[in-house]
Amino acid sequence: MSDVPTKWLGLPPARFMKYKNWINKERPGICGTYCASVLVHDAIYQRTKHSLPKKVLLNGMRVVVDDVMPYRGTFYWDLAHGIRRMLSHSKIWRVKTGILTERIVPEILSSENPRPIIVGTTRYLNSKYKNHWLVVYGYGYNEAGKLFYRGYDNHGRYKTIIPASQTMCCVWLEDRL
Repeated sequence: MSDVPTKWLGLPPARFMKYKNWINKERPGICGTYCASVLVHDAIYQRTKHSLPKKVLLNGMRVVVDDVMPYRGTFYWDLAHGIRRMLSHSKIWRVKTGILTERIVPEILSSENPRPIIVGTTRYLNSKYKNHWLVVYGYGYNEAGKLFYRGYDNHGRYKTIIPASQTMCCVWLEDRL
């Protein structure tokens, strides 16, 4: 991809390298389950340094994210509902959602306590991923001022770069005060 940013803000890619083997091979895909699992796994690992078993986490998350509703696909409310269910006994985090990623992602990733964010791409905004979920951990502006995100795509890439203009809706964890 030409004209991508040379400077990135947010979290380091090395933190997400462990997820390059978390590859969604389901048909139809369950990208929502994978992204919700990575978001929760990362949050717990950052707080406790304890790594949850991938298979157990994915199986549990699938039940509350992708297998709940009778329709095909995963919407941001499915992600939020599933993560809330998975963390229902947690007094540590609350699940937040938003529509305008171009405002939310830079704000969260520039904060004092940056967190990864699940971001949705859409075919209606010409995304090569079509309708898909990614875990974004970095952002940057190219020389023309266009915003891009860097993240984990659940296809074996943990440093994927996507234009922010092709995204809509996001889900993230926030500390309870």
